Amino acid sequence: MLRLDKIIKPWKESAALNSHINLYGFWNNSTFLTKSGDVGMILRVTGVDYESLDRSEQEYAVKRLESALKAFGPGFHVYQYLFKSNRPDIPFATYDDPVVQAAVDQRRKFFEAKRDCLYQIEIFYCVLLEGPRSKTGVGAALARMFHDPVGGIGELKAQFTNDSIKTLLRSQIERSVRHLDQQVQAFCRQLADLMEVAVLNQQGQLTFFRRLLNYDICRIAGKPQSTQFLDFQVVNSDIEAERDHLRISRLTIEPRSEIGWRPRKSQMHWAKSNGQLGLPANWGWSPFLKENPDERRGC
Repeated sequence: MLRLDKIIKPWKESAALNSHINLYGFWNNSTFLTKSGDVGMILRVTGVDYESLDRSEQEYAVKRLESALKAFGPGFHVYQYLFKSNRPDIPFATYDDPVVQAAVDQRRKFFEAKRDCLYQIEIFYCVLLEGPRSKTGVGAALARMFHDPVGGIGELKAQFTNDSIKTLLRSQIERSVRHLDQQVQAFCRQLADLMEVAVLNQQGQLTFFRRLLNYDICRIAGKPQSTQFLDFQVVNSDIEAERDHLRISRLTIEPRSEIGWRPRKSQMHWAKSNGQLGLPANWGWSPFLKENPDERRGC
């Protein structure tokens, strides 16, 4: 039996790349807004030096992180992103004491000789809070009729028309932003004595989003041109999807099965994959957490 929906599916999904990016703009200096009405923040985490910790201390760090993540209530989504970069720049300070400076210079030469074998891992958390009008569908529209009649009627009409424009109320967004900010600040305070957690501003968030879609440094660098149209600003490269690879600008990206891994669902574990860290390439990895912190997947 010939199914017409399978034939026209590629045609429906073909569009400009920015139309597939659910980013709208910046609501304030630390919060971004999506097209579906969700608000989010990007956190930069330094992590814990696991090599200097024994087994019990590693488990303690994991339990602390697990407890902090459970503080996010229903409606929150926590996405974790890892970036590996080869040949990182190692900063060195200068000293007036010639003996100390000689030791520092010797240390610098040592690392420069091993620079091809060095890499750095950057950890980012994206904390996203679902907006009151983010859910779509007939069921969501009927459930919204009791507490948000205008939004429920608008969503119900959208199910039978081609109008996909979503109307957002400023008061609802402000309420979500305050709730998100309170939870993020509580998360940072719980881990203040364990690791450094920093909330990125607009410049940092734009750079982060561009690193997800671009590989050339010249296409990643730049400042926000506007607080709106963030989907247009983050897309600076042409992406072509093939069956077995992606073509981004002049680069060909092939998937690697070593990057994805699924932990056991019984509890969160301290995990380190030598196969991942040993890949001779730059890569990004994103297991994402939903309301249940044990439900994760790698991609």
